[in-house]
Amino acid sequence: MSYSLSISARLALVLLLCLAALAPAQADWLQYRTAADRNAIVDTTLDAPTDRITLLDTPDEVRATPSIYAGDLLVGNHLAGALQRIDPATNRDLWSLNAPNWVHSEIVWSGETGVVGYGNRYFPSDDDPDTTNYVRGTGASGVMALNLDEGTVRWRYRTIGEVMPTPVIDGDRVYIATGDRAVHVLALDDGRQLGMIRLGSFVSMSSPALDTKNRLFVGGGDPYRLFRIDPKAEQVVWQADFKDMIGGVDDVPPAVAGNQVFTTGVTGTDTPERFDHRLYAIDAATGQRRWETSLGIGGPVKNNRSGAPVVGEDRLVVGSPTSATLQAFTLDGQRQWRFASGPMKAPVVIDSGRVYAINAAGELLVVALADGRLIKRLQISDKPLAPAGPLLTNAHLVIPAQDHHVYLVPRAMLD
Repeated sequence: MSYSLSISARLALVLLLCLAALAPAQADWLQYRTAADRNAIVDTTLDAPTDRITLLDTPDEVRATPSIYAGDLLVGNHLAGALQRIDPATNRDLWSLNAPNWVHSEIVWSGETGVVGYGNRYFPSDDDPDTTNYVRGTGASGVMALNLDEGTVRWRYRTIGEVMPTPVIDGDRVYIATGDRAVHVLALDDGRQLGMIRLGSFVSMSSPALDTKNRLFVGGGDPYRLFRIDPKAEQVVWQADFKDMIGGVDDVPPAVAGNQVFTTGVTGTDTPERFDHRLYAIDAATGQRRWETSLGIGGPVKNNRSGAPVVGEDRLVVGSPTSATLQAFTLDGQRQWRFASGPMKAPVVIDSGRVYAINAAGELLVVALADGRLIKRLQISDKPLAPAGPLLTNAHLVIPAQDHHVYLVPRAMLD
């Protein structure tokens, strides 16, 4: 028996196919948390349950935010250096391979090409106290480019210092900030070096931000500075110095909104073992400080000593591991609220009047953007969640964790 479609059914089918063809594909993932404001909201839907939390398995701690490619998660691991493309529907690896050292970088991508940095946080003096620490990172360091469809390595580029910050892809170029006190400029197609921008400060985890005006911002340490770079001219436009800082700006991925750049850092106080965590707003055009404020005073923090700022819905939200708080500000520096969140290192997500935040106690917090009121608290893990923070898709919050998992939390569970 044969069947034929009616004219109206055929027209409906043609219309559906046309709409599918016109549906926008997910945009390329070109830098840390997708944009210079650091508010990681991705217009995509994952094939995962929406009535329960999904746990995706990985070989080791996940400290970088997973990126999303064709509905799958691209995940890198801390000590193991494992790289995977995970199908969220089956919790299976479509491919896996290993980087030569830690992976704290997101896998950024353009087309089918992904780029990821690798390296560790150690200094040469950790093994030999008489060594001068001009660079940060020991062992193999560099970046790899991957064919994301096949799971193969397209090219490798070795550096002297670590590449823990997430690279930036801009057209046919890749910019990588490193522990060897420079930003390297590479060709996306084959990894050849096109240039190098000397900073004089090593970059620890300050993933560069490229804004819509083609300005590149990155923080460095020893000495502590924030840099604005002209990526096309391959030169530093200005550097903002933080002479009283003892840590932070080199770890903090700066957030950009309009003509302001936001970062944080830690200074000392008159009391030993007590530190002041400070938030800075820098003029993007001149490098001058527009305003600064204290996020609170507290004891020493191991690693990632400064919280990472995020801009969304005309607010700046930042967590503090020093004062164990989450705080919100207007873009001109007026504090809106302060919430006792527990130690907070990771950047947040701001969407539809809500702030989605994760802390070092393994909790997910949903807070009202208007007044800091707690809407929801979920214990996700008994170990710290990743310092790189969550991302938001159409139906899920994606949370990387140091317990070797990535959690997909349905948005419907967060009301």
